[in-house]
Amino acid sequence: METMPLLRRSAKVTDRKDSVAIEYLTNEIVLDGPAASLFRKMLPHLDGKTRLDRIAEQLGEPTRRIRTLADRLKATGVLGYEGEAGRTMTGMEFYELHRKYCAAWLQPIYDHPLWLKLTTGTASRAQVLGFAFEKYHYIEGAYEHMAIAAANSTPEMMPHLAEHFIEEYNHGDIYRRGLRSLFPNDTVLEAQPLPSTRALVNFLSESAQRNSFGYYAGNELLQMTENTSDPAGADSIDTFYDLMRKHYPYTDKLIDSFIAHTKADQSLGHENVFFKMCGSVPPMSMAEVKDAMNIVRMMAEHLALFMDGIDAHYASFPLMPRTPCTLLSE
Repeated sequence: METMPLLRRSAKVTDRKDSVAIEYLTNEIVLDGPAASLFRKMLPHLDGKTRLDRIAEQLGEPTRRIRTLADRLKATGVLGYEGEAGRTMTGMEFYELHRKYCAAWLQPIYDHPLWLKLTTGTASRAQVLGFAFEKYHYIEGAYEHMAIAAANSTPEMMPHLAEHFIEEYNHGDIYRRGLRSLFPNDTVLEAQPLPSTRALVNFLSESAQRNSFGYYAGNELLQMTENTSDPAGADSIDTFYDLMRKHYPYTDKLIDSFIAHTKADQSLGHENVFFKMCGSVPPMSMAEVKDAMNIVRMMAEHLALFMDGIDAHYASFPLMPRTPCTLLSE
């Protein structure tokens, strides 16, 4: 079946005087000379609905020339072929694709202004403690979505998800111990998450019910923010905790709980769980790959919303922690 080229929707094309630049994920592809001229002519037709030979006919160009440029752009990732419905992708190929996209989708999270406030001592007490409480609510929510994922998993995913659920479901207790250094236990247990935090947990639960592999692909994006086998990444996490401890001495035991959770995950090898999963799943259709990657992308968006919620809410409402509504609440 003849393929139909489609420019990735997140690719940004900039037409310069003597060249064309295509920004995609963390890369920039620059075309100049005849390649730039040909791409300008092809661009209106890169809609995933027009066959390569038909594009060549409409442009008055040899099909081989059109295909050569399309294949080279496909190799960089900025172009896909829509006519490949019968193609499959192995789990390990998906793993590499996932890492590439997550590196780009996590960048806005790493650039979020809340991190700068927390590491420079400019965050308010409510933002600091709000960050701790919302992390606790997120971790505590693991028992919800991980149980759903295991119950709805495929045979290949079941051993991984069941083992991960057993290891993770009580990790909220680690954070609770840190919060109890500042608040009574009942206060911690009754504290309410922000709607943005609840939305993140709910999305994990919805994804777990529908697509166990896609769910964990999304969960892996969240894991990548703390659990990493990259020494540079681990050092940056340690630096973050050291700066928090320096600027907010009252969080000492809280930071201990954060570090204890990270070390608990790393001792269990959680940074390698998704790699093992990808090695055990059967080849996926392109529709299954697209579905799973859409879950990952939306997980990144929910994570950004999670950060926005902490930053904005606790800057305006300093009462800590958030308590449940009662009949006497205003």
